[in-house]
Amino acid sequence: MKRLYIIALFVFAGGFASAQENGNRDAQNRIVRGPYETNRFFDNVFVGVAGGVNLYFGENDSEGKFGKRLAPAMDIHVGKWFTPSIGARVGYAGLQAKGWTSAGTLYAKSADGGLFREKFGVMYLHADAMWNFSNAVSGYKESRTWNFVPFVGVGWARSYGNDAHDNEIGFDAGLLNVVRLCSSLDLTLEARCLLVNQRFDGVTGGRTGEGMLSVTAGLAYKFNRRGFVRASNVQPVDVTPYLDRIRNLEENNTDLASKNSVLNDENEKLRNAPAKVVVEQKVSASPVVLFFRIGKATLDSKELTNLEFYVRNAMKLDSDKTFTLIGSADKDTGNRELNQRLSEQRMEYVYDLLKNKYGVAPERLVRKAEGDTNNRFSEPELNRAVIVE
Repeated sequence: MKRLYIIALFVFAGGFASAQENGNRDAQNRIVRGPYETNRFFDNVFVGVAGGVNLYFGENDSEGKFGKRLAPAMDIHVGKWFTPSIGARVGYAGLQAKGWTSAGTLYAKSADGGLFREKFGVMYLHADAMWNFSNAVSGYKESRTWNFVPFVGVGWARSYGNDAHDNEIGFDAGLLNVVRLCSSLDLTLEARCLLVNQRFDGVTGGRTGEGMLSVTAGLAYKFNRRGFVRASNVQPVDVTPYLDRIRNLEENNTDLASKNSVLNDENEKLRNAPAKVVVEQKVSASPVVLFFRIGKATLDSKELTNLEFYVRNAMKLDSDKTFTLIGSADKDTGNRELNQRLSEQRMEYVYDLLKNKYGVAPERLVRKAEGDTNNRFSEPELNRAVIVE
């Protein structure tokens, strides 16, 4: 027992000494502890594995030989540092426990000197909250050689063996010493105490609670991105421009209120003035020319847009007017019969669009196909058209 206490004391003392290491200091040699920028979700994540010894404390364990109470221990965990001082981890701890009982139990085997030797498997799945004492007291320093980290946790503990098992809620507390080997790898030295219900080892009727002390050593790998970045000093904001802006807006508001009063008076005068008869002057829609490609009797998207614009802004506004659709083909291309037929097809195509798509009444549309007999323009491609007038 004394040897285990000496080992634990060594771990504790080493951690305390590491906490005294000089951290970040300002120009006046004062420790600087923050603030630091918020890290991303996968920043400062680490994974560790360790091995060591377990020492179980049950009803009669202290009566047996100390050396035969030591059992192998394993620790696997993954965690994250949220700030230089606050972190959390989840993991597995346990492997095996040994002890002594005064009678045969679920996990007890052969007797030895009036006591029964006890051996059972231990699995503890836990979540721990960690506090980096070194960073909290001495200021964050990524290159610090030794960090001292107390922790507390809770989890599910299971004992098993000889076709039997027991499940309990476990509570743990301990000290983790982190020795920096390089930027990505740390040596870990840990002492943990697990507290469980007294029936965990298969013996009932004794003490109200019992537990297991674990001392392990291992390695922890730190994934990139590592470390914390100190937040830049926030410069005080000069609010003078905003105050000037508010003052100008208040003055403008007063001026607008005065003008609004004048406008209200003028509006009241106009409301009480006798009505005037206004004669509406209606503007007749101007003609539009829709151009076709050579040999084609359909319009491309650009000309269809022009037609739709004309319908909405001319034909439907001038609802009393009758429109003439004049189909045309250029005389420099094709023979007269072909051009006559092509001009008719173009005119009918526009007629169908106006009637079926845009809802223009047929009685407002006059159809006329001129073929190539009345080319109005000097350039041939301009006469491949339908004129709406």
